[in-house]
Amino acid sequence: MNERYEILKRFVKADVLEIPKFENVVSEYWVAEPFIKIVIFEDLEYHKLRYFAIEPSLNVEEVKLIASLIVDLRRILTLLDVSQELEERAKALVKNFERLTREYGIEVESGLYARMLYYLFREFFGFSVIEPLMVDPNVEDISCDGYDIPIFVYHKSYGYLETNIRIPKTALDRLVMLLTQKSGKHISLANPIVDSTLPDGSRLQATLGTEITPRGSSFTIRKFATQPLTPLDLIRFGTIPLGIMAYLWLAIEHKLSAIVVGETASGKTTTLNAILMFVPPDAKVVSIEDTREIKLYHDNWLAQVTRTGIGEQEIDMYDLLRAALRQRPDYIVVGEVRGREAQTLFQAMSTGHASYSTFHAGDINQMVYRFESEPLNVPRSMLQFLDIVLVQNMYLMSGRRIRRTKEINEILGIDPADKHLLVNQFARWDPKRDEHVEVSVPKKLEKIAMSRVDDVYLELERRKRYLEWMIKKEVRDYTEFTKLIHSYYRNPELAFSKVV
Repeated sequence: MNERYEILKRFVKADVLEIPKFENVVSEYWVAEPFIKIVIFEDLEYHKLRYFAIEPSLNVEEVKLIASLIVDLRRILTLLDVSQELEERAKALVKNFERLTREYGIEVESGLYARMLYYLFREFFGFSVIEPLMVDPNVEDISCDGYDIPIFVYHKSYGYLETNIRIPKTALDRLVMLLTQKSGKHISLANPIVDSTLPDGSRLQATLGTEITPRGSSFTIRKFATQPLTPLDLIRFGTIPLGIMAYLWLAIEHKLSAIVVGETASGKTTTLNAILMFVPPDAKVVSIEDTREIKLYHDNWLAQVTRTGIGEQEIDMYDLLRAALRQRPDYIVVGEVRGREAQTLFQAMSTGHASYSTFHAGDINQMVYRFESEPLNVPRSMLQFLDIVLVQNMYLMSGRRIRRTKEINEILGIDPADKHLLVNQFARWDPKRDEHVEVSVPKKLEKIAMSRVDDVYLELERRKRYLEWMIKKEVRDYTEFTKLIHSYYRNPELAFSKVV
């Protein structure tokens, strides 16, 4: 549970929620028990699923009282010298809330006390009206398209869903300003569009007013996963099978460069982040992103982000990548290749730097075409230094959205006859059986092995068994996973003895 709700529970001694009855419920779960519950149900009239966030209920008078308390508490807390620790701030909020109710001459019974405290925590420490969506770990994206328009979420299991949350003009303008302030940026009618990062790492794109977005202020939040998925999760979900994951482990250890290709929301960055957990423990990693998404448990890791600005004030991916090459990195990670940094990335590959990124394309042919075209202009002679291309996509299967790595390709060089790239697609996803099939032998293992091909295949089998052991051991946390991978690097025999 979110930290602020763990703290809130210490002050609450009464039931908070009245849960209405729903028909045709597809899924229901707590996201912050006993304060917020989510119900997903089928709307038979419109033949679609809806997302309903249940919060503590207030009557009209109680809403007015809360609004007055918020104004007074902001004034009081602004003047106090309080530690930035959440627990200390929460204590100060509760103390002054209780003092104000006494001064107002209001008797607050335990149930109302709990409900009011929830809304105060929501306003002062959370995300106001969109709080349930922000704390729901199943929500990946949040989209608000204007005044009094239902907010939509992208749910991990059910895709886009309409929610029961609508925000009127004044409240939405205020929320947009709150979100941009939380991200350290300023938004105004003179500067009505902002791209930034929220304190938790979530990506925010917001507009204010009706000049740019005629339906009113808007925002889109792509949430940052506090607990990133590990390779074991991708195996469990069927995104990448066990054998190919073991192959990727060997490939990353031996500095074979890779790019994850896919369409929007196909899970490219999630897959990239997961396989980067195979980086050896003593290697130096430099990551470059527009907004922070990569999250690793790795000491020798320099995470860099671009900075928007005018003229020399702007620092883009190209600038950061050029600087990174002077820092002697073992592994270079570019969150997503989109511009002039593409040529520099492939130059890094050609000089022996293991490089990893994501790229927006439907398949390897589209990838090659886009890299060779304006504005990227990467020559084919440089594309051959890319070793592995994972093609990933999202599919609808039995009413649920799934993500699958549909192709695993190796680039072997350039055909001297026709100058085409030599591509070995050694595995692909079979949608009829929902399983991956190997259609050829991975050639890059021979590059790793040199003259010891049998030894490499034995090591591949050991690593498959090690990953399988971790799955059976129910390793979930990415830090625990990384520690086990590091222990294998440091003493393979000792680590593998646990499996045997």
